[in-house]
Amino acid sequence: MSNWILYDDFVEMVRNRHHGAFSGLITGLSDDNHSFQIGFDRGQIVLLSYRIKKGMAALHLITQIDRAKISEHPNGDIIKTQGEVLDTSMVLSQLTAHTLDETTTITTDINSQPAPRKASNKSTKRPFDAKLKRTIESAAVHHFGPIAALVCEECLANPRGDARTAMLEIAQEVGASESDTRAFFHSVSGI
Repeated sequence: MSNWILYDDFVEMVRNRHHGAFSGLITGLSDDNHSFQIGFDRGQIVLLSYRIKKGMAALHLITQIDRAKISEHPNGDIIKTQGEVLDTSMVLSQLTAHTLDETTTITTDINSQPAPRKASNKSTKRPFDAKLKRTIESAAVHHFGPIAALVCEECLANPRGDARTAMLEIAQEVGASESDTRAFFHSVSGI
């Protein structure tokens, strides 16, 4: 399996396999630890599966992936399921519709993230107490996966600045997408 790649980069990989007339199987593991497959026959998508779902139901679930680990099996045997016939151009358009930008290449500047919501009666800098550190770590693990626990341990041991700065550092270290970072900030209210 590869390292984690973001959804947009995964979509770009699928498009390249289509244009390159790839035959074989792409298998993956989503950030929710669910397996999925995309089967190609000379560039045409002939199989979609996500856990036990097949076809368009699987496609819907695949479009919800934030990041994945991918492996390729060129010229692998593809067991086609009976039932719906997949329209490759429609599958590609559905995948692309859920990307962050038109080129499906992500360049996220963490420092350009909007400031999280602040309650008007709170100070702009909240002190780092044990409760805040646990809240940030819990939210980070929820949004970024188990690797976030290690990153939090490092970033929150001796934070360099306020909570917002520490959260930006955590998101940057785990390679979070813009949408993941936004969700992370949204889930830790009041900082």
